[in-house]
Amino acid sequence: MQNQALPESLQAGGGVPPAPQSRPPPSHAHSMPLALDQIRPRANSENHDISMGSTYRENVTPGNCSYVAPWPIFAFDWCKWTVHGGSTPGGGAGGLGSAGKMAIGSYLEDPHNFIQILDTQINQQDMNTSGGVPYGVEYVKVAEATCSYPVTRILWEPPSASKQSDLLATAGDHLRLWSLPNSSQASSQTLSNSINRTSTANQRGPPTAKLTPLALLSNSKTPEHTAPLTSLDWNQVSPKLIITSSIDTTCTIWDIPTLTAKTQLIAHDKEVFDVRFCAGSVDVFVSCGADGSVRMFDLRSLEHSTIIYEPAEKPDPSKDTPPTPSRNSPTKTPATTSSSATSHTLTTPPPLLRLASSPHDAHLLATFAADSPIVRILDVRQPGQALLELRGHSAAVNAVEWAPSRRGVLVTGADDCQVLGWDLLGGSGAALDGPAQGGNVAAKGPMSAWKCDYEVSNLSWAPHSSLTGHGGEWVGVVGGRGVWGVKL
Repeated sequence: MQNQALPESLQAGGGVPPAPQSRPPPSHAHSMPLALDQIRPRANSENHDISMGSTYRENVTPGNCSYVAPWPIFAFDWCKWTVHGGSTPGGGAGGLGSAGKMAIGSYLEDPHNFIQILDTQINQQDMNTSGGVPYGVEYVKVAEATCSYPVTRILWEPPSASKQSDLLATAGDHLRLWSLPNSSQASSQTLSNSINRTSTANQRGPPTAKLTPLALLSNSKTPEHTAPLTSLDWNQVSPKLIITSSIDTTCTIWDIPTLTAKTQLIAHDKEVFDVRFCAGSVDVFVSCGADGSVRMFDLRSLEHSTIIYEPAEKPDPSKDTPPTPSRNSPTKTPATTSSSATSHTLTTPPPLLRLASSPHDAHLLATFAADSPIVRILDVRQPGQALLELRGHSAAVNAVEWAPSRRGVLVTGADDCQVLGWDLLGGSGAALDGPAQGGNVAAKGPMSAWKCDYEVSNLSWAPHSSLTGHGGEWVGVVGGRGVWGVKL
């Protein structure tokens, strides 16, 4: 594939019919028969040499188990490959090893955005000042890259039986593939931002290694007018497949070894905000979007889709609205609004912003609406009504992630600066077996909480390493310019 110039403006597609329709793959995707780990690096004229530390300022300094970027962070992923090597915590003062790599992406409202790769180093810490947690995380920036528009989602290639990969995928103006520089190059150019180093100190010294751009894939037949991508997901069963969602109402499945689009389909009536493969499947995926619905598709039968969840015609504004909602909330109408206007507002379902599929129960999903403090658990076997409502946040939820190693456990982050852990199997475990009696949606409270200094924008569970092997679940938390490693 050839590099394509970034558009001056990003335009969405026009009106579409409500039923899913299969589209032919974009005609400009050229075949390149390469194995997944043999994609050749190529030049990228869009990687401008822009300073990574002069764009954004906020009165934040690195703290215990925290990293501070030069700009606000949104996209975030903690690589899930098991980290081997290093000493078991408790075996000595040094050599505790790595807790895995992180990828973060900036959110700046101008055409100069950034990606950073952080390596996490396990360190001993003072239990008197760390809440009784004997081990923490320090961060080393090992690579970086520039991009024009903010990354909406960033993912490492999922773990597999093959050798560990350093491939990354990002969604934004296009689907892009990246690889880390070789370890010798990165290690000679790393800059630390641990608790003993400030952001100013990190701006001095040798330049950080650059990520290698591998491919740029567009979901549009006209590269000069491409619709932005809102999310992506990497198939866990067959890592050669990536699916993307777009504001032009489509979802596209990409074959990574050949860099070609396998299928593109119209998935929703309005913008698609998120998409996920269902656990254990290479064919079934779910999506959510601005039309307020969650839909399930099967690549083997694209003639129809299943609407898993769609809110009632007139949502109760008291159920979804935080105590101090945004004035733009679709579920809240000012008291001075007339009754006719109120009725019109409430008949518009709120957009569903994010979706998460359980890695252990292929039938379970989690989603939340715009400006809502409630996370809803859905069962694809029982479309229509939510199985469970998770209530604990007091402001709009921004992120939800299922635990990769514990069934029925998930974590959420919101504008109330809270990170909440949930155990759906706590107690009788009936929450996973069916809805509450009488058709009412059961509610559940959190099992744990952590207070962030800033509104929480994203979350990612830690991989298995000597850090998690010592006991406890660790979660990476993003808020403002900071990244925190948190033991729940």
